[in-house]
Amino acid sequence: MSERIDQFCENVRVKLTSIDNSMQALKAKIDSKAQTAEQDVRTHLDTVNKRLEQDRAKVATAQADVRKWVEERKAASSEKIAEWKAKREKAQLQSRADNAERYAAAAAVIALTAVDEAEQAALEAWLARQDAANAQSAKAA
Repeated sequence: MSERIDQFCENVRVKLTSIDNSMQALKAKIDSKAQTAEQDVRTHLDTVNKRLEQDRAKVATAQADVRKWVEERKAASSEKIAEWKAKREKAQLQSRADNAERYAAAAAVIALTAVDEAEQAALEAWLARQDAANAQSAKAA
């Protein structure tokens, strides 16, 4: 299980580093080319939207796995688990462990997708702020 945790941590680190690098590059473009900044943001937003669309099936599967785990967790009471342990019912305990690992992997997929959605929201917020600033500038002129 610690390998899965290490892998999850690495996946989150890579995802956050990738987003940070993309956002830093985008910020540099914005700072250096104010007149093309909006198009650069829209292009980057399109990339994020495509990534989210590509992951939609994977996320739906992950959400189903999470729901399944919640139901299985309700069914496997602490008394039932204690009974499996006492009777050394290895198959039941192994199945529970496998299901827990699938749940952890599914939760990681959902978490990483949430990071992409946060990036999408930040880009949309920037565009909305630009619209507001442009409207204010046009009104002042």
